Amino acid sequence: METIQNLIARFRSLGVLIIIGFILIIYVALGFLYVQQGTKQTDLDEKIASLTLVLSKQLPSAEKLRADYDVVNSALAPMTDSAAIAMLVGIAEESGIDVDPDSGKLHVPAVAGRDEKVGGGNYLVLSFRNISVQGDYVDVMAFISDLDSGTTLETMVLKNVDIRQVETQYEYEGEEGIEIGTRSETLATLEVDIYTKPQEGD
Repeated sequence: METIQNLIARFRSLGVLIIIGFILIIYVALGFLYVQQGTKQTDLDEKIASLTLVLSKQLPSAEKLRADYDVVNSALAPMTDSAAIAMLVGIAEESGIDVDPDSGKLHVPAVAGRDEKVGGGNYLVLSFRNISVQGDYVDVMAFISDLDSGTTLETMVLKNVDIRQVETQYEYEGEEGIEIGTRSETLATLEVDIYTKPQEGD
């Protein structure tokens, strides 16, 4: 009888341990699910926030789209070689470059034109190779920035840039009359393509 009571006591202890183990397993599983759910909820909240930002932006109006279309069409209007050169000289002058031919600070070579098909359209590409511009670093970088960003002309593409520092001589009024000094300037050599529509009749 005592043996049976001992066995029952052991079974009770074992049963309690099994129940505690089962509860712990359930608790761990629920905790794992909770952590997973929290990560998914955070990810979902981030996606909703991103979508809200996108949806809150107003679509451009028909007038704005039409204005943008007109700007692009205007930029693609046929352009002569001399007009393209004049535009590059104008950008340089606006950037602070000395465009006086005697200064030698700006050299725009003759343009080479070629036909090119892009997408469904045919374009005339005015290619300028070995444009050189020299002056203060800030002025030269302003010139390059305008060409690269298409600020003046959206259909202008800056193909290549080489920038280096050069020593230049200049005259100044010194104690003994006109004297020669040297200063460091920035010299950039560039390649630029301008996309235009071919001239009518070409």
